[in-house]
Amino acid sequence: MRATKTLLVVTALVLAPVPWVHLVDEEPPGNAWKLDGRLVIEGEVIDPPGRWSWLTVGRPPMAIEVLADRLVDTGHTRNMRASAGAQRPRVNEPAAAAVGLARAGVDVTFGLLVEAVDPKFDFLPEQLVITRMNGVDLVDRAAWQEAVGRAQEPVIFRSAEGRTYVGPGPLLPYEQIHVVDLAPEELDAGIGGQFAELAPIGWFRDLALGRSHGLMIALMTYADAADHDLAHGRHIAGTGGIRGDGGVTRIGGLFAKATAARNRGADVLLFPAIQAGELENFKPGRMRLLPVDTIDEAIKLLDASAAAKHGLPVN
Repeated sequence: MRATKTLLVVTALVLAPVPWVHLVDEEPPGNAWKLDGRLVIEGEVIDPPGRWSWLTVGRPPMAIEVLADRLVDTGHTRNMRASAGAQRPRVNEPAAAAVGLARAGVDVTFGLLVEAVDPKFDFLPEQLVITRMNGVDLVDRAAWQEAVGRAQEPVIFRSAEGRTYVGPGPLLPYEQIHVVDLAPEELDAGIGGQFAELAPIGWFRDLALGRSHGLMIALMTYADAADHDLAHGRHIAGTGGIRGDGGVTRIGGLFAKATAARNRGADVLLFPAIQAGELENFKPGRMRLLPVDTIDEAIKLLDASAAAKHGLPVN
């Protein structure tokens, strides 16, 4: 009896998912998650008309898979506690909400986070938040564009800790550069619903989960703040990052996400227009595909598609 219990416990442990690790797979599964009633802004639950879903791809690996990867070093798992801060919900969810508020007419001033990861030279730190480059303080996206326009050799940049670095060539000597608009510090927004204040939810929002739900957060925030029914009784699913200017950015795993949205019964799928080719062979069924470049285009197409569905004139 004791041996059986021990075996059951060991089996449960090795098959338990590790929530802070992401499995890197060639054909990861897609998932659709309820968003309406789970987005909280300044302590208020946001729940505009209609049904809204955000999409993810992949799954947490089991403990045995994580252990195997550590032993063999297959590179099939990614620790989300040690990735770029720009990929963390605590940073990008308030920024996405700020985009929606700005689109609804609220006066919003965006900041900027420039984060470099994976250096090309050994003398540089593995991750670095850059606050000044080519003589320009990186306070917003316009400043970033100015700094890039002042390309010089060597490139001189300063970290948030105040250290100055010099790199050969006109470009930042890192493999990955994350440039992310920041919401005002006083704006608190995130997914969590009635449990948003609980410590486990706060811990989860500090993991590097990505920015692909930014478009949906921005749209839901706008719909609520502007009292604009974008869903028109439909189930709206979508994926796409969002910039402070409302531009929609690329995401990963689009085909798997589209499959999850279709299987969940979504009426509409919003996704980055630049990736439309990835769905060339996708069979959406009754789900309508709406590729978009901006939040303004998403709003316009949602209204237009609803009007067309009900035989109403399109403004």
